[in-house]
This record gives sequence, structure tokens and C-alpha cells, in this order.
Amino acid sequence: MSVWIQNLQTQLEKRPVLILHGNVRDWYIDQNGCVYRSLTQLLHALGKRLPVKFHEWIHYDPIDGERVVSDGPPRGSSQASTVAAEFQSASFAKSSSGSQKTSETASPRIPITRTLGRWDRILAEVDKNRFVIFNYLDKAVGYRQTGYGEEEKEVILRLEKLIHHIGANHRLILIALQDSMIPIEIYTYSPKTAVFAIPMPDKQDRLAYLKHRWGSESTKYRSHAELVADLTDGLFLWDVHNVAELFGDQSIQSEGEVKKLVNKYRLGEQEDHWGTLSLEKLDGAMNWFIEQEGVKGQNHAIEKVIDVLCMARAGLSGIASGTSSKPRGVLFFAGPTGVGKTYLAKKLAKFLFGTEEAFIRFDMSEFKEEHTVSKLIGSPPGYVGYEQGGALTNAVRTRPFSVILFDEVEKAHPKIMDIFLQILDDGRLTDSRGQTVFFTETVIIFTSNLGTRTHNTHGYPIAERAELEEILQNTSMDEEQIAQQIREHFVRSVVQFFVYEISRPELLNRIGNNIVPFNYIHTHDAQRLIVGSHLRRIQRDFEDRFRAEGFRLQISPELADWFVERFGREMAQYGGRGITNALDKELVPLLARAVLQAEYHGWKNHHFTIQIDQDRLQLQSLSQ
Repeated sequence: MSVWIQNLQTQLEKRPVLILHGNVRDWYIDQNGCVYRSLTQLLHALGKRLPVKFHEWIHYDPIDGERVVSDGPPRGSSQASTVAAEFQSASFAKSSSGSQKTSETASPRIPITRTLGRWDRILAEVDKNRFVIFNYLDKAVGYRQTGYGEEEKEVILRLEKLIHHIGANHRLILIALQDSMIPIEIYTYSPKTAVFAIPMPDKQDRLAYLKHRWGSESTKYRSHAELVADLTDGLFLWDVHNVAELFGDQSIQSEGEVKKLVNKYRLGEQEDHWGTLSLEKLDGAMNWFIEQEGVKGQNHAIEKVIDVLCMARAGLSGIASGTSSKPRGVLFFAGPTGVGKTYLAKKLAKFLFGTEEAFIRFDMSEFKEEHTVSKLIGSPPGYVGYEQGGALTNAVRTRPFSVILFDEVEKAHPKIMDIFLQILDDGRLTDSRGQTVFFTETVIIFTSNLGTRTHNTHGYPIAERAELEEILQNTSMDEEQIAQQIREHFVRSVVQFFVYEISRPELLNRIGNNIVPFNYIHTHDAQRLIVGSHLRRIQRDFEDRFRAEGFRLQISPELADWFVERFGREMAQYGGRGITNALDKELVPLLARAVLQAEYHGWKNHHFTIQIDQDRLQLQSLSQ
């Protein structure tokens, strides 16, 4: 059986009181393939294996009150065929030879304090052995930071007395959802009490259930059991049962079909963007990013992104680590500010999922403090914002197919790194409300300015910026050699950050070889390409915006060279933002004045031309 079931059996043998919390509403499976469709069924099965024989089995919850069953577990609940044998004993099932019957009585609903008072008496007796299950303990009396009311104080006190007086021949099982919702007075300094967490089913449990559900080796789905067990990581055993039911009588052969079916259950009816990513589209990806979307001067980065997409499309993501539950791709974009890291990530979302709305960005400078982790996964119970959930988990639950960007990751608090580790390792995250969100269909991108800093995260001076300047000013190398040296500098800076500065080499290992250094925009050719791309976009957006007025815009080709000559230094220092600033300073004001003048005069169908005249930008306006 599962290790936790063995440990639970051991605790039942040693302690008269157990407080169970965690995965208390699921199905469970033991080493014999017996499936228990409730925690109550499992507890009865384990109780019957104890050396002591129980004369009464008592069930209680705050709504239905108390049920008492003599000499056996209660009847009437639906049971799986595999667990029926656990309950078909002489103590509670009538045999053909006329063996004794089970007597079951239900008491009228009475105040919980009176019930606890009676238990305090009968659970101290030695003439009868009783097995008591108290469901929804946290609803009867839950932990409060602000103090308890008089009735709640009495309930807690009676529980304390009951636990103190209980005899070793009895068992009292208290069940709650979370240990943080249980009053600590009940179990603190109580040698008779053990607090036991029931975990989510691990791979062994999921695989055992699938093999049980699909039968013998000859069953056609048996070969998919290992893959389905991997893909259902983080799901309840009840969910695994429902996934197995989805297979039905379908003819499923490939791993892709299996993943699609599991995703149908996990994510709902979602378009399979990865399955429909055509090879023709991948072949034309480089041209799409450069020519159609204007990602200029970063061919090396685009090639690396396309390599990751090819692995994802082929279904080989995570194959080296032996798991299919990881995100589709993980990338670390490293480079100076303004070179297009965020822009490329945004265009990747459009390429994969057809819209930039599938791009989810988190600025990690907002997560410098430890408590800000609650922004991502939600506040703990009892805290402000608990009911809202986390920004990250909510976003991925809404858009399971997305590109998620964690911008300037070096600024995040180290505790945030633990969340990243779980996402990259398991492909899932559990929010503060216990709901699991899957990242298996996402691309995770981290961006960073590591390599351009003058001080590290601890405030000590470092030479990253000086080393970069030394490479840029080296006249003994050509442009390609300088670009190669810059890429190596950024990769080296990222490695040093994770290994030595924050001592998190395990996170670096999950990123692997997917550190993508971006080129510095310092050459005139690169700057000219980017300026030209910006000018074409401005022309297109201008004509789209004023289509109703019939405005047309023509930009002289020499404008790109003019901007590079005048603002090349700012572009080298600030990258794409330097280009944007230059355009905002020189070009946009000219257009704004021309548009306002046309509006004032009521002009329509005007043709605006921007060109260079005596080393200055000039705008001409002609009516067509």
C-alpha cells in the first residue's frame, strides 16, 4: 500500500486520537488494489485490521448529528466492488447461515456540546471499544485569530477534556480540510494525539488505479497507463478515474492523442494550439518574426526560440528528464534594456496562440518582499484577498495556453524562486485555496538585465557593466566577434547570479541550455533595421487610425539613416526605448500638429510626406 496508508495504520495502532487533514475527500487505493471511495471507508478497513475489536462505530458531523452502529461500520453508503470484501464480515453483513445482524441507530440532532459530554464518559470506559469519526471538525469550531465566542470556547474545552480522558482501547478520528483551520488547543502538548496529513495521490497511486481500472496486460489502454499517470500529476484519484472513463471504447494509439484526451479533462474543451502548429508555419517562423513582426537584430535569439518550439511540437519537451508534465518550453532572455526581449515574447504568444492577449507579464520588481508571494498564488485563509485567489494562478486557469513572462527576475524575493522551481519541475502550482493550476501548455520566459549591473542584489559593487563596456570598445575584434563576446558575457552573468549570488543552482539546472542572450544594438546596421521597422509600423498605424479621414502618410527612406546618425549613441545605450524616445521627440510632434491643423480646417483625403530638408525633418501636407 502507499507509504502514507502504512503510516496511518501505524498511528491508529499507537494513538487513540488522530486529527486528519489535507486530501480528505478523495478516493484511495491500497497495495491489494482495493479502492475506497471515501475516507470513511478507508478508516473502517484500517480499523478492522487493528488488534482490538470495536463494538460500536460512531459517525458524527455538525449537520446530521450522530450515527451509532453496533459491531461494524455503517451500511447504506455506496461502495466499490473492490471494497465490498472489506465490509462483508459477520459483524455487519448477514450470511446465508443466519449470522448476526448489524444494528444501526441514529440519534436526533442535539447540541454538539452534549454529544461531546457523552463521549467524554463513554470513551473512558473499558467494557466496550468504540471507533468514533468526527467529520468537518473545522466547521464545528474553526481556528480564529480574533478569539472565540463562548459557545466555541465550550466546544474546544470539551474536546480537550475528551482527548485527555480517552482510553487506549478507543479511537477518535477528527477530520478537517487544513491543519491551519484546527484550534491548536486540541492537539498542543497532547501525547495521545497525532496530526496526520493525507497527501494527494502520487504516481504510484495513480498508476495502480489505472492498472486496476484497465485490467489485465491485454487491455488496449494498459500501455498508456504510465503516460496518463504522469499527465495526471496533481489531480485527485477521483479525477484519474474520470480520465480513465474518458477513454471509453475509443481507438487511441499515439501519445499525442492521450495528451489531448487528458487535457480535455484538465483544461476543458480548449483548442489544441500545439497539435495544430503546422510544420509549414514552423518553417516560416524566422521570416515571420523578422519581416512581418519586425523583430530586428536578434536572429540568434529567434533561432533558439524556434528550436524550443520544434521540441514542443514534436512532443519531446521534458523527454530528457523523463516527465511529460513540464511546461512546453522554458527560456531565459538575457540582455541589456530595450533590445526586444519583451517584444519577442509578446510576438511569440501571437505566433503560437493567434493573439497577443495570450501574453501574460509579471514585473518582478513588484515582488521584492517575501509577503508578495501571495500576489501570485493568493493569500492564506483568514487574510485579506483570500477569496480572490492569485494573479498568476487565476491568469493561467483562464488561459492555459499562454506565454508567461517573468520580467527582471533577478529583482524577485528568493521565496518567489521556490514557486518558479515548482512550475519548472512539476508543471503545476497549487494556489492558496488548494486548487491546482497546470502549466503544461504554457511557455515560461524569464527576462533579466544581468550583465549590465553595477551593483548586485546585496548592494555590493560588481564589474558587469565595466566588462560589457570593455567588450564594446575593443577595436581589435570585428562586429561578429564582438557580438559573440557579448552573448558569452550575458550567459556567464546569468550563471554567476544563480550559482554564486543567490545560491540557487537547482533553478539554473531547470533552465538548462535555454539561456538566450540578446545582441546589443550598437551597430549602425542593426539600428537602421530597427528604425526602419518602427517607421513602417508608424506609417501603417497612422493610416489605420485615420482611415475615415482618408489620410495617407509617406516617409522618406533616408529618415532611417538620419535618425541613426543623430541618435545612434542613445540607441546603443537604451536599445529600442532609445529609438522610441527619438521618434517621440522628432517625428510624432510633427504628425500631431499636421493632424490638428487638418482637423481645424476640415481637410479630408490629405497626403502627408515626411522628408529631410537641410538636416531637419520637414512635413508637407497636400490635398488629393
